Amino acid sequence: MERVAFRRGPTVALLLGAVGLVGGVVAGMSGGFYESWLLAFLFWSGLALGHLLMLVVGHMAGGSWSVVIQRPLEAGTSLLPLMALFFLPVLFGMNVLYVWTDPAYVAATPMVDAKAGYLNTPFFIVRAVVYFGLWILAAMLYLRGSAEQDRDPSGSGKVGYRLKAQSGLWLVVYVLTMSFAGRDWAMSLTPEWWSGIYSVILMISQAITAVAFTILVMVFVSGRNARVDALLTEKRLQDLGNFLMAFLMFWAYVSFSQLIIQWSGNISELAPWYVARLGPGWSGLSAFMLVFGFVAPFLILFSRWVKRKRAALATVAAWALVVQLLNTVYFLVPTYGRDGFPVTVTDLALVVGIGGIWVFFYLRRLGARPIVPLHDPRLKGADHA
Repeated sequence: MERVAFRRGPTVALLLGAVGLVGGVVAGMSGGFYESWLLAFLFWSGLALGHLLMLVVGHMAGGSWSVVIQRPLEAGTSLLPLMALFFLPVLFGMNVLYVWTDPAYVAATPMVDAKAGYLNTPFFIVRAVVYFGLWILAAMLYLRGSAEQDRDPSGSGKVGYRLKAQSGLWLVVYVLTMSFAGRDWAMSLTPEWWSGIYSVILMISQAITAVAFTILVMVFVSGRNARVDALLTEKRLQDLGNFLMAFLMFWAYVSFSQLIIQWSGNISELAPWYVARLGPGWSGLSAFMLVFGFVAPFLILFSRWVKRKRAALATVAAWALVVQLLNTVYFLVPTYGRDGFPVTVTDLALVVGIGGIWVFFYLRRLGARPIVPLHDPRLKGADHA
């Protein structure tokens, strides 16, 4: 089965990544490096985790649509060890990022002091090791199973059944670990504030970015590979578009639910999080994300024609990626209390830097194996679906 050669793509991505990382380090010397790194890390690690989520869901649901996009999902999932490496600067910058690492602050803040059994540096590190350990283990099992199917046609069905059977467990593991990881890495930036929906918003954002990125990759590859071009039918495009629309709906629902619950509660410890984001400097982004991040894409995706046309769906998918990056900015940057324009050169450089390295390894991984699984049972009848 034919592989896809990306030629200049990996080289360009690597160069952009190197320039971005160097530029981010230089620009961050004047301050704000760790803040910018956390922003870029959360977005790109979220994209890798979204690929793992959709890979698990695809095996659980079955169907030809899932096997058609399996290789892109596997390529993104395989980058979780890289994301574990990129988490190290977050650990080095904990004392800068998280106020709960300051004993004086904790002692002066009873609400945070009550959480000290959970919010402390050793336990934070242990939890991060557990999260990445479980995610990487899941990635290894699915990638190993896929490789087994490629090598052994006779045992492909048995392997597929095994992967499907364990998908429910890994979905539960993903939800549990991300529920805590979201609280640890992002929500604890404001340790007095708490929301049970916060990590849910991060999870659905990861799903949106993964589906949107996969749509872009599949449309790109379909123009360069006849097999993918034949498999990426209008119906399968519509399936991917429906996923994107459903996730956008759920993202808007949980985001609005968090706002209503927090605001109506009228509790002094909870309201400031939204006061900062609905006040001067951020109200414009709030309105933008509501109108152009949800309403406009949602109405556009209602069109069956848009979801069945590659260029149109790819355009909406690219826009969804931009919106989710802005959503990450919206969640994190107001916490930093910056003066003036909230997005810095360091932010942009590190998003490009980590992103360039991410895309480099993604393309290398995607091009290393046949673009369509060789013997997956879900491929039976796929050419006629």
